[in-house]
Amino acid sequence: MSDVGVILEACTLFDQKLQDTDDTEKRHKLIREHINLVENKLKVKCPQFKTDLEWMNVSSPLNLEQLKGKVVVLDFFTYCCINCLHILPDLAALENQFTIQDGVIVIGVHSAKFENEKISANILSAILRYNIDHPVMNDDEATLWNELMIQCWPTLVVLSPSGYILQFYVGEGHREKLLEFVNVCTSFYRDNGLLSKHNIPLDLEKYKRGNLSLKFPGKICVTGKNIVVSDTGHNRVLVLSKDGVVQHCIGGKERGFKNGTFTQCRFDSPQGVVMKENVIYLADTENHAIRKIDLQKQEVTTIAGTGKQGNDKLGGGIGIEQELSSPWDVVIGPSPDGQSDSVLYIAMAGTHQIWVYFLTDVKWHKGKEYKQGSCVRFAGSGNEENRNNNYPEKAAFAQPSGLTLGNTLEGSFLFVADSESSTIRSVALKDGAVKHVVGGERDPMNLFAYGDKDGVGIDAKLQHPLGVAMVTDSGSILVVDSYNHKLKQVDISKKQCTTVWGSDGEVTLNEPGGLSVDSKQGLAYIADTNNHSIRILRIQDKVMSQLPVIFPSDTVDSLTIKLSDILKPGKEPEKNETISVAPGSEVKVNLLLSLPVGGHINDEAPSKWTAVIQESSCDGAGNPLFSQTGTIQENSPQHLFSWKMPDLSSSGRLFLYLKAKVFYCDESKACKMKEKVFMQELIVESSGASKEVQFKFPV
Repeated sequence: MSDVGVILEACTLFDQKLQDTDDTEKRHKLIREHINLVENKLKVKCPQFKTDLEWMNVSSPLNLEQLKGKVVVLDFFTYCCINCLHILPDLAALENQFTIQDGVIVIGVHSAKFENEKISANILSAILRYNIDHPVMNDDEATLWNELMIQCWPTLVVLSPSGYILQFYVGEGHREKLLEFVNVCTSFYRDNGLLSKHNIPLDLEKYKRGNLSLKFPGKICVTGKNIVVSDTGHNRVLVLSKDGVVQHCIGGKERGFKNGTFTQCRFDSPQGVVMKENVIYLADTENHAIRKIDLQKQEVTTIAGTGKQGNDKLGGGIGIEQELSSPWDVVIGPSPDGQSDSVLYIAMAGTHQIWVYFLTDVKWHKGKEYKQGSCVRFAGSGNEENRNNNYPEKAAFAQPSGLTLGNTLEGSFLFVADSESSTIRSVALKDGAVKHVVGGERDPMNLFAYGDKDGVGIDAKLQHPLGVAMVTDSGSILVVDSYNHKLKQVDISKKQCTTVWGSDGEVTLNEPGGLSVDSKQGLAYIADTNNHSIRILRIQDKVMSQLPVIFPSDTVDSLTIKLSDILKPGKEPEKNETISVAPGSEVKVNLLLSLPVGGHINDEAPSKWTAVIQESSCDGAGNPLFSQTGTIQENSPQHLFSWKMPDLSSSGRLFLYLKAKVFYCDESKACKMKEKVFMQELIVESSGASKEVQFKFPV
């Protein structure tokens, strides 16, 4: 048995002993005994890192000599892997508890699955996309992986301050064990004078990047006059007009899990978006939740998921009681009982399944009935495989990441970009039967059958596709073949896969993550993720352009809105009569817009409102208590927002300012603009009911 084999066997025996007791004192004693065994008897050293590897997040390559005196946690990962993403919060928790000066350091060892992942520039993009703040080496030939006999992603290997191999953690779900083990390790080595406080010079890549309008956009949805983009790297959702003007900026740039107004709400690496009328449904991936964005009410709520990763592979719970795992895409479709737009289909990447959330009461397959708000598994056993089967619960997916709905001569289907099997699959809506379309191979266990080849069925090869979209009038689907940096088209009936846009064009895509087709215009909108941009392809003649993302001066980032963005020098606002409000009561703000007879809002221009609430009537009096911006709509009265009154420690007066700018066309079709600023003084008293504020805007 090799030296590494010896330590693996010792770690297995050690894990078995730990499983036999929950007593903290006994567990810590067992950990110390294991450390003594490694230090004094086994003494299996970690192999030296290759000297020619490329490193990121550090100013120069690291070696074991530099790491002497540190407890080192090696994270063997590949950035495509959802399980690897799941343990990043565990590593962040470890780094929050123990700093480098405390004697602990995490080092990522990137060991690629796909060829595309061997390229350091692509790893660098993943480091930025997933907020990795520790050193990462590109072990592109998996040298250290093989030397340490690693078998799967993710695997953690803990090294002692002397470089001895202490422990292995395979897979996800080991946070508490890891924290406990490292805590005892630091105590043991500190007591023995072996822990060092010396620094490791980090050079984090995130500080080298400037401001971007978009940051790693993941998914896109085009519907009617709107384009909805999940601005994944900024943890927000943007609603754009067809010319790229921002209509709504929803969420903030920092990660979080919070409902509320568009400025109050928070997301974490949002991905899939789908829009129905004035409602957007969002796959809030790293919050393991489905969120509902109401454009009319200007508010965000959670409709499914707890905010924490779950392991349930069956479902059946209602709304926020049902735990989820990394939902990656969503699409709205019909139910078997014939109700249109009654089911939200979910690509549940974390459990390798397709789930459904019921938007209405539904009669489901096999006579089952589900209430509105129920969330349940539709297809996939939960095993990570490329297994097709007429029985949906016996089929298996491998990190499904993109969804689209389409009708063929055989019926209605959900088409799935199954990223880790590098395939496109179909799920029949009538019975859940899962079938192969293109890519991969026949062996359901082989998740390495990837490549870049046009062809039919399994002769076609893809590399980690992340998005699909139906081209309604052609009986085909478009696919973002993400790791080949290409756009491909699949003829559904013939199972013929053909490259539409490749690396030989003037524009080179870079790991595109999503797409949406405007069939009426013959346009494909592509979330060109690593290029931080939205591309538009004219499908018929294959002309590619870029959509500008424009934040108008009066739709500045809502987190930075101040009174100076509303008031203009020399112009007094129109004042409403002062009203009294009580702490804790709600103030509802409405706009009463009166257009001239025969007039209408100009949809080609951004009619916007901007609001600020603060304790002073003067500009420059510090940050406002509340700020928000939104789109003015033709219906009147329009509810703009609601705000709960705080308990004020000083002034008993608040000032609400609202600027409204309307672009409209009159009966003669002449297009005009009118802008108005309003002010509402609020007197805070000890008691009182909720109040409504009405701002009248005759155009």
